[in-house]
Amino acid sequence: MRGTWTIAAALVVGGCGDSGPGTSTGGASEATTTGTSTDASATMTTGPTTTEPDPPTSGTTTTTTGPTTTSPTTGEPAECQTAADCQAPTCQAPTCEAGVCGTMNLAEGTPVDDLPGDCRATVCDGGGGTKEIPTDDPPPQAPGDCKLAGCLQGQVEYTPADDDLPNDDNDCTIDTCMAGEPVFSAKPMHSPCGPMGANFCHSDASCQACREVTDACEDYGAEPHETQATAHSLGEITDADASGSFACGTIQGAGDVDWYTFSGVDAFLNMVDPSRTLVAENDAGRLCVYLQCDSGTTTVTCGGNDTPDTAPMGQKGCCGLGTVSPALNCTGLDDSAKVWIKVDNPEMLACVPYRLDYHF
Repeated sequence: MRGTWTIAAALVVGGCGDSGPGTSTGGASEATTTGTSTDASATMTTGPTTTEPDPPTSGTTTTTTGPTTTSPTTGEPAECQTAADCQAPTCQAPTCEAGVCGTMNLAEGTPVDDLPGDCRATVCDGGGGTKEIPTDDPPPQAPGDCKLAGCLQGQVEYTPADDDLPNDDNDCTIDTCMAGEPVFSAKPMHSPCGPMGANFCHSDASCQACREVTDACEDYGAEPHETQATAHSLGEITDADASGSFACGTIQGAGDVDWYTFSGVDAFLNMVDPSRTLVAENDAGRLCVYLQCDSGTTTVTCGGNDTPDTAPMGQKGCCGLGTVSPALNCTGLDDSAKVWIKVDNPEMLACVPYRLDYHF
């Protein structure tokens, strides 16, 4: 009987409930029950009973603690968990209610991203839209435009500022303001300009290496130098590419002529390429170059556009317009030579201002 008791207890703990139809008699130790169980493997016996709670059934809700979110009650996936998952147009803020995105209007006056410098600001109107309001937000000041930028009732306004002086980067102008507009006036003729003030301003506000010659046909060059014997000396220069300079002068009338001379030194490992350029008004004036080697025989070859010529003192050379570059060859390795330059006026003009650039 002890084994039957054990099985009965096990069945009660398992929560099988009533054993089924049948009758029971007898005491706690000897009682037996007759009947047929629906489970063919178990024989029910009577004995002490224990009441156990029924197991959970479907439909019972279990409650836990922790963060909560708003979710729709329809069973559909939530569109959002927080407002950050949603979007909204300008002047509206996103919301998330019951898992569904929405919007709410921002307060009137809320700033909206706007372009600076137009004297206006865009803000929210409180109804989900925008509006413009005047501000003191002028455009950036432009240095040197003779104007002061400001705002007036939401519009950009410029007022004259004659102390906001312009600068045209021209040494030959006086830069001022007049009624809010830049004015550039030419400096007096022959005012210094250029690097170290070594050049001269002309009446057209240009900066030139030579002084301006007026209708009076001034000659600011060295005089007298009308003959080869009295030629103005330009000193000594070498055949290095950086060596050379310029001279200024004026041919006054049909019979005038200007002579220059210099000593050209053929430095070691350099090459003689004597070049002379005449820059004259109206492309007038003629340039002649004559050469004499310091030693050995002198050979001069003229360029295709130049004409061979002989100086009054017998030196060979070439004449032409614009640039004259005769080829020089001296006997031996040293091409050092004496050079004479003549500027004349074959067209017999009344006045020919010029600049002479020279190189050896």
